[in-house]
Amino acid sequence: MRCRHAHPPASASIRRAGQAIAREHHARARGFTLIEITIVLVIIAIGSMLAVPMMEAGFEAREVRRAARQIAATMHFCRGEAVGLGEPQELVIDPVGNKIHTTGWARWAVLTDRAVIEDVQGGVPIGDGRVQVLFFPNGSTSGAEIVLASRNHRMENRIRVALDPLVGTIHVADVNG
Repeated sequence: MRCRHAHPPASASIRRAGQAIAREHHARARGFTLIEITIVLVIIAIGSMLAVPMMEAGFEAREVRRAARQIAATMHFCRGEAVGLGEPQELVIDPVGNKIHTTGWARWAVLTDRAVIEDVQGGVPIGDGRVQVLFFPNGSTSGAEIVLASRNHRMENRIRVALDPLVGTIHVADVNG
């Protein structure tokens, strides 16, 4: 005689237990644990700490190049005005104020905070650290050499703007290379 128990056979219980474990595992597999999220955030933070200084150095180098182009363009303008008008023109370079201006302030610029006028050779000193560069109607100049640098990385990002006194040509070159 077969005995009927109130409990189902053992195989059914095992099957239900397996299904419960599978549901629990499936529910847990849909999300991330706090440890996994924390590890990902730490990796992102480390990557950011490495990338930001590299981007900052790139910004500074670009600003130094931009300042050099701005000074070179202003020199071209002064030479063109002197030849075109038949009158001497001047460019005043102020390393202390980190700015430049032309005759009668027709053109002027305050350089960015990231690029500084590090040194000016040539021209005529006019006091307070300022230097006057003259442009003559025949195309010649009083000549000057200006070194621009990055405010924070002065030895890495340096550009020289050289104005030839005889023919007034302008050469822009990297000081380090």
